Amino acid sequence: MKQLIVSLAALAMVIGLCVPAEAANDKSGVLKASSLIGKKIESTDGKKLGDIKDLVIDPETGNIQYAVLDFGGFLGFRDKYFAVPWDALELTADRTIRLDVSKKDLKQAPGFDKNNWPDLGSREQIVVIYEFYEVPLPDNMEKPKGQ
Repeated sequence: MKQLIVSLAALAMVIGLCVPAEAANDKSGVLKASSLIGKKIESTDGKKLGDIKDLVIDPETGNIQYAVLDFGGFLGFRDKYFAVPWDALELTADRTIRLDVSKKDLKQAPGFDKNNWPDLGSREQIVVIYEFYEVPLPDNMEKPKGQ
């Protein structure tokens, strides 16, 4: 009997390890940061652009401001990071994350070295990034005087 209980416990652990993290999603439909980090981002034509390495949260609103995309490296060398506005991403019904940018265009996007992050909260940086991805600026940003 003891051997049966141990075997069943071991089987339950193995089954639990085989279930993908996304299958453990909250049934309310919310997204967990742990299920987003490491998730691949595809172009609208289905080609892999990279993986989400981090999320940048706006401390004033608590909203995700950017998904940080890792693109262009090989085995961790010469990687380049891109802060992609959260509003530029599309989450499909099957939980695929899409970005309406080609690999060629992404190479021209404002990016940074993974060990040297820019000030992603500076107005200048926000404007450059949001304009590249053709996404409206966040509501909480003040408009420059005279505009």
